[in-house]
This record gives sequence, C-alpha cells and structure tokens, in this order.
Amino acid sequence: MKIEFYEEFPDKESLEKLKLIKFPSKLFIAAKSIKEFKKYEKIAKSHKKNLEIAYWPIVKNSYWISPFSNTKDLIELFSKLNNIDNPLLIDLELPLKNKWKMYIKNIFSFRKNKRLIKIFLERNRKRTTTAEYPFAFISNFMKLLGLNYNLNYERSVMWYSSMFSRYFNNKVKKNLIGLKNKSNYSISLGTIAIGILGNEPILSPKNLERDLEFVKKNGFNKVVIFRLGGLDKDYINILNKYI
Repeated sequence: MKIEFYEEFPDKESLEKLKLIKFPSKLFIAAKSIKEFKKYEKIAKSHKKNLEIAYWPIVKNSYWISPFSNTKDLIELFSKLNNIDNPLLIDLELPLKNKWKMYIKNIFSFRKNKRLIKIFLERNRKRTTTAEYPFAFISNFMKLLGLNYNLNYERSVMWYSSMFSRYFNNKVKKNLIGLKNKSNYSISLGTIAIGILGNEPILSPKNLERDLEFVKKNGFNKVVIFRLGGLDKDYINILNKYI
C-alpha cells in the first residue's frame, strides 16, 4: 500500500517529521501562495529525498475550493497554478471562513464558479488529486453543490473516523466496500493532529491500524494521513506494517 501525508501547517518542526519516514511517499503541503509553497518544498526535500511534493492551495476568503468561493479568487488561483508543474491537491469543501456571507454573496455566480472549477480540473486531471467529503463520491446532491465532478482524476475520500460517530463510520465503510474502480481512489485517514477547525479528535495508533486494515482488506492501494505534524514512532511503526 502507498502511504502519503497532508501537512496543513508546514513549519520547521512539522516538516522534520519526514525524517521518520523511510519509504517513498508524497506530501501535500498547504500554502497561501506559490512562493510560500516553494519555501516549504525546499525544506521538505532537505529532510527526505525520495519524496514527491504536491501543492495544496489555500484560497483567499473561503479557505477551501467550491462554487461558493469568490469568482475573482478562483480565477486568480487557477491562473497562478498554471505557472507551476507540481502535483496539486484541490480541496473541494464548503467555505470555512465567512460561510453564510459567502453563500449569499456568490449564489448568483455559483454556476460560473462551478464551470471554472470543472474546466480547471479537466485540464489538470493528470496531476490533480481532489479531497472530498465522505459521501461526495456517491451523492447527486454533492454533484449539484459542485463538490464532486466525477472526472478521471484521483479522488481522496476524507474518512477521518476519529471525527465521526459509529453510525456514520459504518455508513461510510458500507459505501466504500461497494465502490467500483477503487484504483481511482485514495482514502484519507486521521486525524493524528489538530487541523484548521482546532478541535479535531485524535485517532490513536491502535485505531489507525484498524482503519488501515479495513482499507487494505477492501482493495484500496493508497492512503493519505492527516497530518504529518502528528507523526511519531508509534504511528510510524503501524504504518510500516502496511508498506
């Protein structure tokens, strides 16, 4: 199984965790600009040679990417992304900041924004991974919201079991079992460190192994761990069993 990592808050301390990883991997680095990304990319490469590095862009005003983002912000972002060759993570989620304001403000530009996102994904599908809600890949409503474009690129299902109830986790697992073309998907697991919400429950090493076992048993060949900054020897000992 291939094991990759997200890093939402790159800094010297979090990127030093790369020294724990002895297997080839990929790191998705979140940054507000290409300049900032390139700075962290250089640091990451100094810690680990056999590492593929992808850019995870943070969007002005909405943080994540959706048709409820500002049209101007999307156009500016996609224009800049055409200037780098790195793999990309397009994080398809509803706005984090000013949520209701963004919904109201952008309702009339929703269709245009949805089209902008789709066109960008179509043109960059060979280097793009999308991060999607656990039910986005089976929900027509998520397609309507512009959070699922059902195109031929890698899609990572954000199944962070530590954040969900047993009932919700069982629903997600049932749908993952029935998913076709599993080679087109990766499964995002965690959380092993706090994210932007600030209150994400931490997944224990024992429960990470439980989730990895489920993923492997059901035919998925790639996982992405959220996030690198939480990695320690206990987690890496579990991950090494699944390489």
